Amino acid sequence: MYDARLIANWFVKRAEQDGRRLTIMQLLKLIYISHGWHLEMQRSPLIINKIEAWKFGPVIPDVYNAFRSQGVEVRQPVAVTDRTIAPSDVHLLEQIYKSYGSLSAQRLSDMTHIPGGPWDQATKQRGYFASIPNEIILPHYQQLRQNHAR
Repeated sequence: MYDARLIANWFVKRAEQDGRRLTIMQLLKLIYISHGWHLEMQRSPLIINKIEAWKFGPVIPDVYNAFRSQGVEVRQPVAVTDRTIAPSDVHLLEQIYKSYGSLSAQRLSDMTHIPGGPWDQATKQRGYFASIPNEIILPHYQQLRQNHAR
C-alpha cells in the first residue's frame, strides 16, 4: 500500500508528460478509481489513506490538504517520503490514466456519484464527510467488472 500523495504525484508527473495539468478534483478521482480497481484486481488496497464522501464525490483528505494551496489546477508534485511504486502498480496507473485521465473533473465526479455506488451509500448512511470503507468500494468495482464482461 502507498501513501495516496505518492500516487497523486505519479498522476501529476504523468499528465505533465502530455503537456497537461490536472485539477485537484481530477487528481482525487483518478486516485480513488485506481484504488477501486486495485481492490478488485489484487484484493488489496492501493492506498493507506482514508477516503471520505464529500459533496463532489470521494475525497482523500491527505491529498486534498497537500495540494489545495496550489489552487484548482495542480502545478507540481508535493513532498512525500520517496518510495518506488511497483511495476505492476505503475501498469495499473497507466491504464487508469489512459482510460480516465482525459475526462473532465465533472465527468469523473459524476462517475463516482452513481446511485448505489460507494459514495451514495456512505452519504445516505452517514452524511457528507463519512468514511468510504474498502468493504463498500470492492463490491462496486466487482460489479463494474461483471457489467463490463457482459
